[in-house]
Amino acid sequence: MARTQAQDKYDEGHYVFQSVKVRRQLRDDFKAACAARGDKVNTVLREAMQDYVKATAAVDDDGDRRPQ
Repeated sequence: MARTQAQDKYDEGHYVFQSVKVRRQLRDDFKAACAARGDKVNTVLREAMQDYVKATAAVDDDGDRRPQ
C-alpha cells in the first residue's frame, strides 16, 4: 500500500492528463492501428509529442533551422 501512495504522490507532482477531442472514427482507427502493431496508445501519443517538440525546438523564430 505504501508504494502505491508514494507513486500517487510522485505522479501528482510530475504528470498531468491531456485530453484531446477527436472524431470517434479516428480514435477507433488509431486504437486499432496501435493494437495491430502491439503499441500502447499512450506511448505512441507521448512519442509523437516528444518528436514534435524536438522538431519545433530545432527551428528559430524566423522559421529557419537551427544548427544542432
